[in-house]
Amino acid sequence: MTITEILEGDPLLVLTYLPRALSVNKIGQKISYFYYSFLILIVLGDVVVVTRNNQWNLLLSQYLAFAGGAPLAFASYITMYHRSYVEMYWDIYHELFPFLWPLQSLGNKQFKKFQTLAKLTTLAAKTVIVVALITVTISLPWFGDDYDILLPVKIAMDNFDGWLLKTFLILFYSTLYHGTLTVVANVFCQTYLVLHLFNQLCMLKVRLSNLGKGPDLPQAIRDKAYQDFVKTELISCIKLHQVLLRYAEKVNELIYYPIFYYTFGGISLGLSIILVPFQKTYIMLARIGTIAFIALCMTMLFCVLGQLLEDESEKVFISGCNTAWYSWNTNNRKLLCLFLFKTRENLVLSSSGLITINYQLLIALYRTIYSAVTFLINVSENL
Repeated sequence: MTITEILEGDPLLVLTYLPRALSVNKIGQKISYFYYSFLILIVLGDVVVVTRNNQWNLLLSQYLAFAGGAPLAFASYITMYHRSYVEMYWDIYHELFPFLWPLQSLGNKQFKKFQTLAKLTTLAAKTVIVVALITVTISLPWFGDDYDILLPVKIAMDNFDGWLLKTFLILFYSTLYHGTLTVVANVFCQTYLVLHLFNQLCMLKVRLSNLGKGPDLPQAIRDKAYQDFVKTELISCIKLHQVLLRYAEKVNELIYYPIFYYTFGGISLGLSIILVPFQKTYIMLARIGTIAFIALCMTMLFCVLGQLLEDESEKVFISGCNTAWYSWNTNNRKLLCLFLFKTRENLVLSSSGLITINYQLLIALYRTIYSAVTFLINVSENL
């Protein structure tokens, strides 16, 4: 089966529009490479200036936000545009997608469930894009305080003037927009892949559930047509599960480095907000609020997807246990044992096994943030 046939009528295809515009379209690709190179130059230039002037104390202030945002952007740029990562994406599409079951293969009822999930995901994606663009827009120099919150702007204004300063600021502010869209596009790509994995597990569970009822036991053992049907279904399920194991492995390879970058960037952004006594103006509160909202949305999105994947994988194993195995012949029972052996461990989103993305991670992050905020409040009150 070709990729075109697999993706025909795919309700999740809307998640690929932004990534394709940035990385597949030739003009968008050249623009992305330009901003990627420009971001590298900004970071290297800032490191040189800070080192030369011995201004590392700037990273212990509100300027830490840029030090946290840079890894987020780099992780997304590398994952979206670096050749090795792009090849990983195409490997999934070309090597694994042709072996997936079409979403319409189990009938309209199941397909409508996929469509409902896709609509909710699309709504969440549009919300994230709008809030991300609002966050970047209110960070622009409309209020004259960009010098006090953006490290590259401060360094540029301290060292440049005239047309050179104006050119740099225009490119830098446009980089914020492009970098934001790249981060969002990277999240969309990974969401698209994980949701397809989830949908395949759903169909595998339903297919196994259909084997939960069989004919009367004395007749079933001697019914060659029924036993051949069971054998065909089990072999099909085993083959799909083997594909899904490889699929999950490749997805985890994709998120390995981005998860660490996102974690470091999130910690830096959080510290820049918590440690620095910002002026409590409406615009500053709006900036902090939108940044916190986007961070919360992205964190919850990945944790929810990871938990859904883990739960659905467990349901596949339970569905296998609940089949009418007692009405099968010996060969089919052996096939079922093989399948249960392969599905005994859940498919999870994990960064090399060090960080498992699920609800437990969300709770751990909440406890860590709560403890850090409580500690800082107590320290500030005692000073």
